[in-house]
Amino acid sequence: MSNRRTIMKPKSTANHLLFSVILILFAQFVTGQQVREIVLRVDTGNIQNPNVSDFCNFGQAPEISNVDFTTDANVGDTIVWRGVSSTNPNDQVLIESINHEGDKGGRDIFGQNRLAGENGVVQGVVRNSTEGEAPYKYKLTFRVLNSGEPRQGVYNIDPKIRVN
Repeated sequence: MSNRRTIMKPKSTANHLLFSVILILFAQFVTGQQVREIVLRVDTGNIQNPNVSDFCNFGQAPEISNVDFTTDANVGDTIVWRGVSSTNPNDQVLIESINHEGDKGGRDIFGQNRLAGENGVVQGVVRNSTEGEAPYKYKLTFRVLNSGEPRQGVYNIDPKIRVN
């Protein structure tokens, strides 16, 4: 019987080691990919073209412009854009699309030029890195509803994403 236990121990230890390695790899996989939410805050009562940036931001420090606002992400991350009113809880900010602006810098990181919004939210999974290149430059297009009524105009701002 003692021989049998001796024979079983190495197999049991090997199974335990294999299970541990799989668990560690799974944990790294799960924690390696993140959902990154980008929230556009808009003064929905006053926003107007062409000075859109005077009426909205991403919550960044005041000295960082919307054009220079850069989100850091990793390949495999999901990025979600949504908008909120900074002035009226009855107003809505509907993100319509994210469009790669290749002529302004960076490679296409989502595997397609345009990500369309659904119910005022846009999301995309990062497919490509910008490492060693310019950050991904994109145009965020949105509309505003004031108490359910469309506000005149479509608005655009041009932030960046840097992918490691």
